[in-house]
Amino acid sequence: MRLSSERIAILSKTLADKLIEGKYLEPVIPKDQIIAKMEHIIREELMIEDKINQEVKGLLSAYEREIERGDIDYNKMFNMIKNKLIKERGLVL
Repeated sequence: MRLSSERIAILSKTLADKLIEGKYLEPVIPKDQIIAKMEHIIREELMIEDKINQEVKGLLSAYEREIERGDIDYNKMFNMIKNKLIKERGLVL
């Protein structure tokens, strides 16, 4: 996960504040519960990308020899496979 827990908390609080202040969100539950739910959603979304990254690394391990010999560019192949998985699964990251 690329964001620390502290940054996720700050992001969630700022987002909740702006949505409420701008009247885009009318709270029906306490603000702290809204913030907690936002934090949870952000963490889940970041974990999806982490899982895809791990899956891509696993797929690339089959090509370890070619990568070591320089026949395959690891970063280029990583991004290509990741983008394909994202597209196949209809994800937006």
